[in-house]
This record gives sequence, structure tokens and C-alpha cells, in this order.
Amino acid sequence: MPFTAVVDLGYNSVRLSLYQRFSPNTFRLLGSIKRFVRLGEGVDEGKPIRDEKVKLAVSVMGEFREVLRRRGVDEVIPVGTSAFRYASNGEEVAQELSRALGREVKIISGEDEGRLAALSAVNSLPISEALVFELGGGSLEVVYVSNRELEKVFHFPLGGLRLSKAFRDQGEIRREIRNYLYSLPSRFPPVLVGSGGNVRSMGRYAMKMRGLSFNHVHGFKLAVGEVNKMVKRFWSLPPEELAKLPGMGKERAVTIPAASLVVEELVNMTNPQYIFISEMGMREGKLMSKEMNSTEEMRDSWVDAFTRGFNVEPPWDVKLEGEKRTGSTWAGYASLLSQVIMWTGRRNPFRECFDILQEVLFPGFTQVEIGLVAGICRAASGKVKGEELRRLGVDMDKGRLRETGEVVRKLIQENPLGGH
Repeated sequence: MPFTAVVDLGYNSVRLSLYQRFSPNTFRLLGSIKRFVRLGEGVDEGKPIRDEKVKLAVSVMGEFREVLRRRGVDEVIPVGTSAFRYASNGEEVAQELSRALGREVKIISGEDEGRLAALSAVNSLPISEALVFELGGGSLEVVYVSNRELEKVFHFPLGGLRLSKAFRDQGEIRREIRNYLYSLPSRFPPVLVGSGGNVRSMGRYAMKMRGLSFNHVHGFKLAVGEVNKMVKRFWSLPPEELAKLPGMGKERAVTIPAASLVVEELVNMTNPQYIFISEMGMREGKLMSKEMNSTEEMRDSWVDAFTRGFNVEPPWDVKLEGEKRTGSTWAGYASLLSQVIMWTGRRNPFRECFDILQEVLFPGFTQVEIGLVAGICRAASGKVKGEELRRLGVDMDKGRLRETGEVVRKLIQENPLGGH
């Protein structure tokens, strides 16, 4: 299976991400390297990217080039975003970094950046009507999604780092944000979907506050009230204390206060039912071809990718039998995943399923849905503790869960080779 690297030269950070591709729309992240170069620092319309930032970026490109050489990666997609669009020397710097990396850095438009981020959200979350936004260091992209299709894209210079450097006062930042957001059409879908480093940090912070056990934030449902509380907390702390909060760090503490205001103002304007966090963004959108037609197609594509990561074909018959016996879609997925894991020789595939679903990023589902599947896997393994369910963030009747888990366990034990 082919490997593809995406080099994302952003306003705030530069990142190399390596993926294993399975289909035109699915893949697995193998690892990434991020450096906070801050190419956009001091850049506004018509101003150049600073020499010291260019030199640092050239050094990082040399580092990335060596990593790619050692890994033998041929397909590399380098992308320049808002810093290059704003700067007077953006094209010149892109050419210099292309020479350092040994691959051409292509500068994409704000509209393309937004479409790629929205495409990755639509193809990795069960959403139909939504307002998708990607909040970067230098810009904010907002995309309307209707019936799983991308519609109008809006692009604003409202990135977390840019606002942090341009304004010091919370009131000034809010006024700047509102001046741009007022241009959005007044028709707002019921769901917000956010991506970008600052948005993911907000999600991780909220997850820690709830005591959830997942390592990834993809599909996490953030409540509107949590956003308001976070803004107050972030603005009440000095940077050194803010950096100590869960999901933050020294670099993120610089941008998260301003970035959280962007999210809050979006929430205030659109009045969503809730906000989904997406770990997929522009980088992942570059690996996708088009919107998947349905939620079912999307989910099955990611399940297929997961099983092929184990070098096996997905046992769809096991999924269907699990659904038939329990009346539960989630039990069907728990059956399929447990079957695949058993084929790898694991002693307790049900417990392994429970652990894996908390550890790895599993696109196609919300975090609650993954929690339901994980809970059924755990019940198939043995007695479930209430604390385990609480840390999954799901509300499940323990008696019903025990019965469903028992059905899944018997199904897999009856036919260890699959086939129903």
C-alpha cells in the first residue's frame, strides 16, 4: 500500500505528516513532526516574511527532506497557506523552501483551504447539515455543508496567532472577529464542526475536564456552555499557567486565548446545538478525492481501512449477524472488529477491541458512537465497571449492555474463522 507525505507550511507551525493510503478517501496516519516556525509572525497584507523565519523554515525543510529520504517516501504534497498568501514575498519564499525540501511548495487559496478542511470533515464524521470551520494561525475558513455536499466557502484573516499579535485587548479582538463574521449568510445549520490546532486543544481540555479516556479528540461533542467557560478560564490565566492546563503547552498558550474568542463568537452568531471537533483538516483533505455519498458508505470505508491495516478482508457477514442477533448497529461493528482482532492472534480480542478504540483515531464515527462500540466489546470480555463506562462518556444500561456483550462473545466464539 502506498505511502504519502503532506508538508503543511502554516502561519503558525510547519508539519510533516506521513500516511498509509488504502483508497481514494481513506488512510492511516503513521506519524508526524511539527515545528513552531511561525512564518506568519509580523506578516500582514503587503509585508514580507521575515528573513529569520525563512532561515528557520529552510532548516526545517532540510530536516523533513532527510526524514523522507530515510523512509523512502516518493509521493510528497507540500502546501503553503495563509502566511504565503498575505506576504509580499510569499512566492519567493515558497520557491526557496521548495529547493530546500526538494519538492515544489504550492500556495493554495483560502477557498481551497476551506474546501479541503470541509471535505475531510464530511468524509470522516456522520454529518449532513453543518457549518464547518478550520481555524489556523493566520486565517479562518468557514464552509456551509448541505446534504453532505460542500457549498459556499468564506475566508477571513482571523487566525489565532494573527489576532494574538495584532490585538492585546479582548474587546478589540471581538470587534475584529464580528466585523468579518457579520458577512456570513444568516442561514445557519444546526451543527458546527471545527478543526485546527487551537480547536483540537479546546476539545482535549474539555475531554480532560470530563475525565474521558480517549487519546484522540476526533468526533468529540463540545457543549456550547463549555466554550464559554473555557474563554473565561483562558483569559484569566497568565501564559505560564495557561501552558500547564490539559491539552495546552507553551506554544499553544500564546494563541489559545484569541482563538477561543473566534470559536465563541462563531457559537454566539450561529447558535448551534453542539460543536463536533475534527482531527481531520486541510492536510487530510489533500488525500481525498470527493465527498462520500452517504454516512453508511463513509463508515464502511473507514472500517475497511482499519481491517486492511491488519492485512485482512473485513468480515461484513459477521457485522450483519451481530446486528441481526442484537438489533444494534454498534454490536454489529463490535462483532466485526473483535473478529478481525481475534484473527491477529490476540488472547482476548474483546478487551483488545475496547483498548484499541480508546487509543487509535477511528474516523467515520462520533466519539460517543465509538464509546458505544467499545463498551459492547468490554462487556463481551467480562464484567464492566461503571467507571469504565463513565470514562467512555456513554450512558448505557448495564443489564442490556451485559446481554449484548454476551451475544457478541458467543457469536465470535462459535465461528472463529468467520462466515455466517
